[in-house]
Parts: sequence; structure tokens; C-alpha cells
Amino acid sequence: MRIIYTSQHNKAGPGQIWSAMIKLAMLMSAATALLAITLIGLFIVLPIMLVGGIALSFYLRRRLRQAQRRQPKDGVIDAEYTVVERR
Repeated sequence: MRIIYTSQHNKAGPGQIWSAMIKLAMLMSAATALLAITLIGLFIVLPIMLVGGIALSFYLRRRLRQAQRRQPKDGVIDAEYTVVERR
């Protein structure tokens, strides 16, 4: 049994060339988009994240120093407590 596909033509002509050109154009546009996304991530997003991480570490270090300065130097913790007697 033989199947004949009517949507495909067996002749080589201008239709085949345009189909190949369209596929090549699609491939080139996909490669260009991928390259653009990679370059934007490398030169814009990565530096912003690095600067943000460095700023966060300085901020946390400053807050930790401030919290340590507020603690008393004698090592006594000021707190309320309740004495429970046992008999």
C-alpha cells in the first residue's frame, strides 16, 4: 500500500528555497534573542545583584555592631524573673 501526501510537493523550486530561508531566519532570530538575554543578564542583572549583596552585607554588619554596642559590658543580662519555691 502506498500513501501519497498531497501537502508535500516533490518538485524543487522557489518554494523550497523560501522555506529554507524562513527556517534560517527563525534560527538566526532565536540565536539573537538568546544572545541578547545572556548579555543583559551578564552586564545588567549580575552587577546589580553583586552591588545589592555587598550593600546588604555592609548594612547587616553595621546593624550587628550597633546591637553589640547596646549590650552592657559587665555581661549581666537584665531580665525579670520569678522565684518558684519548692517544699
